[in-house]
Amino acid sequence: MKRLVILILALTALTFNAEAKRKVYNYHSPKYWGNIELLGGTVFSGSSNIGISTVHGYCLGHGVSMGLGLGVYLDINEMYYLYSVPMFLETKYSPLKKGASPFVSLRTGFNITDGLGTGFHLSPALGIDIKRFSLFVRYGFNLFPVSVDIDFPDENIDVTTTANLKLHSLSIGFAVNF
Repeated sequence: MKRLVILILALTALTFNAEAKRKVYNYHSPKYWGNIELLGGTVFSGSSNIGISTVHGYCLGHGVSMGLGLGVYLDINEMYYLYSVPMFLETKYSPLKKGASPFVSLRTGFNITDGLGTGFHLSPALGIDIKRFSLFVRYGFNLFPVSVDIDFPDENIDVTTTANLKLHSLSIGFAVNF
């Protein structure tokens, strides 16, 4: 696990060094848009999370970008590790043409986990673009339909029903835009 984190940090540092020499990224001219982001934070159930994701799409102009994305996240608790792979559509709005601009983004899609199956994924973010980099705070909401067995031994009744498991998280992160 430590080797994976060190590898991710080293690749990010190399990307930052190469990308830092480029000009300011402009969300107001139509062209290809993509990013790679790293984030970490807390899941409100008591675990922490780290993750990496990438988005590739198109700048529509006027500060609006849309793209398809894929991520790999790890929720870490004292007792377990939960891997998840969100697949999503991201819409981002960065209103200013300057070197520093606030932005909002929204990710919607689905999330595949190793323990809970497939569920709905929603993740808004608020941050600032500084040249080719972004700093942000991201809220994550995942909804998983799960099967629940209820046993009433005194009445000799077994009931199986479905319930919705909701997971909430709050993360901070940074991204390189290209």
